[in-house]
Amino acid sequence: MGLGVLEPKDRTKDVPGTVQLEGEDEITLQATANLKHGTGRHTDVILAPQPSDSPNDPLNWSHAKKLKVSYLLSFGAALASGISQFLNPAATSMALTIHASVTDMTRSASLVVLCLGIGAILTAPLARIYGKRPVIFICTVFSIISYSLILARPASMKYIYAGRAFFGLFSAPVEYLVSSSVGDIFFVHQRGFHLALWHVSLSAGNSIGQVIGAQIVAHQSYIWAYRYAVIITAVYAVAFFFFVPETAFSRSKKLEIDINDYSSSDGAQIGSSNDEKQAPLPSSTVVGKQEETVSSNGSEDAGVPTSHNLPESYTQSLRLYRGRFSQESYIQSIFSPFVTLLLPGVSWAAYCYACTVAFSIATSLSLSSIFGAAPYNFSTGAIGLTVLSPFVGDIIGNLVPGPITDWLAVRLSRRNNGVYEPEFRIILCIPAFLANLAGYWGFGLAVHNQIHWFAPVFFFGLSAFGGQVLSLVSNAYLLDCHRQYARDGYAVVTLAKGVLTFAAGFFIHNWLVKSGPVQVFFLIGMINSVGAIWGLFLYFYGKRLRLRVHESTFFNNALRWAGNK
Repeated sequence: MGLGVLEPKDRTKDVPGTVQLEGEDEITLQATANLKHGTGRHTDVILAPQPSDSPNDPLNWSHAKKLKVSYLLSFGAALASGISQFLNPAATSMALTIHASVTDMTRSASLVVLCLGIGAILTAPLARIYGKRPVIFICTVFSIISYSLILARPASMKYIYAGRAFFGLFSAPVEYLVSSSVGDIFFVHQRGFHLALWHVSLSAGNSIGQVIGAQIVAHQSYIWAYRYAVIITAVYAVAFFFFVPETAFSRSKKLEIDINDYSSSDGAQIGSSNDEKQAPLPSSTVVGKQEETVSSNGSEDAGVPTSHNLPESYTQSLRLYRGRFSQESYIQSIFSPFVTLLLPGVSWAAYCYACTVAFSIATSLSLSSIFGAAPYNFSTGAIGLTVLSPFVGDIIGNLVPGPITDWLAVRLSRRNNGVYEPEFRIILCIPAFLANLAGYWGFGLAVHNQIHWFAPVFFFGLSAFGGQVLSLVSNAYLLDCHRQYARDGYAVVTLAKGVLTFAAGFFIHNWLVKSGPVQVFFLIGMINSVGAIWGLFLYFYGKRLRLRVHESTFFNNALRWAGNK
């Protein structure tokens, strides 16, 4: 038993997601001596996955290049998230301007997120077949066209519905593919911070986007908000094309030790597939400060579907089409994300992330009716400023727990004889549980009792903090447990977020009017907290569930049918 994580009854079986990060005893040290290790304070950490000897392997990129790609991808996610909901605080004023109802405006905002989920399902197989770069770039271009559609007839609700729906559809890859890209270019012990960066980009982009959008509407009109969105997205598309190369890489299965664990007692052969069990191990190499492998000896591993080990030139890295990474059928593969819901990490992340985003957006959609009325009587610009509170909560709820989860991964692994379990990150569900309940319950009580505006604004930020910690931990758990299914897993997580957000935004205004803030936000707080309780259950039983699903004939047959195995 590793620090409360219950072991399967048969301890001789390898469990996907469980990784030997450090060698503690003599047998393990010998078994891992020929594996590549980190440097600096991580010299004892085994790199998982193991980088190949190809200079084109994203794991072998320089540290500066990895950071550049991570930051640009996260900025794109922030941009897409920010301009999808940036006019929420202005819902009431926009409705008056174009002679529509507030309900129509809130539903158009919810439609963005619903279509975003649909877009994720439709593009996940494309990213797996052709790579992430072409999918993200082409969809970004079409998202520019989507908001240009609104600018053609900005006073028509039909055009607003159509433009926002298409924007959600095409902005999906910019949001959800960042998470699996983190798994492409970073090792297990490094992913927490960069997942947090992606996560905070989504949530903070949503918050700060609403602040900026509200100020634009207050000073220039909502038409200019859409104009700025088109201009900024176009600039990002150019930057993405020239500075973000493909992160997908065809790496030998024996190197994926964070997916296929190995037994330290059998002579240390990497990989679990029968046809590769006797394959040679990668050469003994220590990764330098820039985290590049030293050797490049022309091994079997390929950086692209057309295998070669010569370093790509900058011009070659700009290619959008690199051939097929997979020969699977696109139509059949559309069902693959739904199959991944059988994975415990995917279903938990889908619930947590969907609740966090859906109820956060639903709360922001209610701000104009809450703070625009007595006793607050805020202007559109002032209502937009209230979203700064969840913005701060998003920042703290991501950038603080992110490094903490990486620290926990290494620290608890050392206490567990060098073995890393993905469940170690779940400990942070405890503060998330408390913050979620206090935040939503406090917000409902403060609004009901018409307390000074600082109280509801503070509790809104606290709820954002709790939600971000919970969804960050669950998304990191998904990537650690099921990295080979990460693209499809995050696609279905995005779909769950879209469906629940659409439903919440569809009825939040009428629900508040009918039931009042106490009942509404007390129930929302309880629904969110179920995710934390679910996580604590997975802390104890997650490893057993991972093995059970991995050995499930039904699950494996379903994945093969959907083309993901």
